[in-house]
Amino acid sequence: MLLNNKLYKVAVPETQYCFRPNIFMWPNCTLLFGPLQHLTFHSMGSVAINVGLYHPFLITTENGAHTPYRCAIIPAGYKHQLNANGNIVACLIMEKNSNEFVNFKRHFSFHESFITGIADIKWIECFQKIYQEKPSKIETKQLLNQLFSADTMSNKNIDPRIDSIMQFIQNNPDSNHSQEYLASSVGLSASRFRHLFRQHSDIPFRRYRMWRRILSAMDTLHKVDNLTYAAMEAGFTDSSHFNRCFRDTFGVNPSLVFKNIDRFEV
Repeated sequence: MLLNNKLYKVAVPETQYCFRPNIFMWPNCTLLFGPLQHLTFHSMGSVAINVGLYHPFLITTENGAHTPYRCAIIPAGYKHQLNANGNIVACLIMEKNSNEFVNFKRHFSFHESFITGIADIKWIECFQKIYQEKPSKIETKQLLNQLFSADTMSNKNIDPRIDSIMQFIQNNPDSNHSQEYLASSVGLSASRFRHLFRQHSDIPFRRYRMWRRILSAMDTLHKVDNLTYAAMEAGFTDSSHFNRCFRDTFGVNPSLVFKNIDRFEV
């Protein structure tokens, strides 16, 4: 599909972060905007949709393949590099046990083991509108729901026992309960629990718990400009531990993002 020329608005930052990053966070969705250079190899803990607002971005996979995308769906746990040459990229992350993901999957076909390109212009238009007009958090969520053609009710295709554990981790990211304890709490053996958890989340239990801790720290860091406090509140041993996990997850140090964050969200 050919894209309208107006969608290729020039964005030439004088410095790497001339455009201030933006972030919205909901219980099951995270939306980030920012000018990106090179993100090292990383893998996120849930499904992400990346959109180049004005220019394509380049993704490099572990086998060395380089592919340009304007819009792409990145599966949970998929290791890759990203280079946008300083251009603005939106990244929408959805938890796999959420209604948002169920609605998304119902309306969009994609592969759950490798990257899928999106050739629909409405994705670019939607994220350009959010980035340029800076709507409220409520209005932004409404725009996303329209993009997904979201219904008010969705049936989750996930084992309720695993869903309950994922909800527990989400609400208690600093908890250190063992897999054996959590498996027993929902009537599963440890081995069966590990199998089902990975089946429904696409990543192992410990990786998912770390993912939720990272999101929790991000939520705190967005409100309180204190990296050490945010890391400890989320269950990390110290800020260095959080830095390493964040870099492995997003391919960049958190300080580079959050020291420039535009905290317009309410």
